[in-house]
Amino acid sequence: MLDSNLTSAFVAAQAAYPHMQKAGGGKIVNIGSMMSIFGASFVAAYGSSKGAIVQLTRALACAWAKDNIQVNAVLPGWIDTALTQRAREEIGGLNERVVARTPAGRWGTPQDMGGIAVFLCSSASDFVTGTAIPVDGGYSVQGG
Repeated sequence: MLDSNLTSAFVAAQAAYPHMQKAGGGKIVNIGSMMSIFGASFVAAYGSSKGAIVQLTRALACAWAKDNIQVNAVLPGWIDTALTQRAREEIGGLNERVVARTPAGRWGTPQDMGGIAVFLCSSASDFVTGTAIPVDGGYSVQGG
């Protein structure tokens, strides 16, 4: 879990850094999760690796801002994917609980990630670095 979710992001960023530095800047967008900011007993390893993504993002943002490299993270909420479709089949009431807690009243789609990715990779975000942005239909602002 740590290799898939954290080490891979760290190694990729380290590999990209010299090229971005030579080019005079760049953008790195890490992928966290709503589990980056929530605890859940049933996903301890996953949540830990995704929480570490936020800290990695902050550390690299501080280290590389001088090189005009912005490092940010996107934290997807409940997104309709094959994995979450399976979870809805296996966990009774999950769909209803997610929809009830999400102010947008629906599960996200992979397409919902596009706008934030475009923004974070464009010059519109040149003064945005070290952030972890939930894309979750308001799920994370609802509290416990």
